[in-house]
Amino acid sequence: MSKLGFFRAAAAGALFGAAVAGTVLPAAAQTLPTPIIMIVDIQGVQQSSKAFKNIQAQMQTHRQTFQKEISDQEGQLRSAEQELQRQRTILSPDAFGQKQREFQERVNNVQRNAQSRRRQLEEAFNDAMQQVQRSLLQVVGKLAEERGATVVLPKTLVVLVDKRFDVSDEALKRLDTAITQVAVKLPAKK
Repeated sequence: MSKLGFFRAAAAGALFGAAVAGTVLPAAAQTLPTPIIMIVDIQGVQQSSKAFKNIQAQMQTHRQTFQKEISDQEGQLRSAEQELQRQRTILSPDAFGQKQREFQERVNNVQRNAQSRRRQLEEAFNDAMQQVQRSLLQVVGKLAEERGATVVLPKTLVVLVDKRFDVSDEALKRLDTAITQVAVKLPAKK
């Protein structure tokens, strides 16, 4: 096939494809409703909500308690290290080595405990925030239903929008009515 024949065949195929698409697409497009768009600043609403501020306050209390525990344990380790260094001259090398291994095991336990507590704090925060997110999703769903919205977009995905489409303020009011406090639950210490 010559180049000219190839291009004619490609052009004919494209025209045929367009003709078929032209007969199918408008029929499908006619069945879709005109989109009614609603924009919500999800992150902004969450961070401005009373529930989020309540969670933050609880997290601050938990962090302070955690920091005090770690500081106390570090103080005990410093004292133990000083005592170990003092005993270095009076203990046999084997006995000192044993005490040093015991001390290192204590240090490792404190480090593992600190990591575990940090994970627990993160998990407790995430669990509490999921409750806020679920409530916000219900609020946004109800707003979309009331306004007949067919598309709800987070504000982070929108470059420009008419302010009339943004329901963030109303979503925040309703979220604050629906949920003001969420218990941040830490697992019991082992």
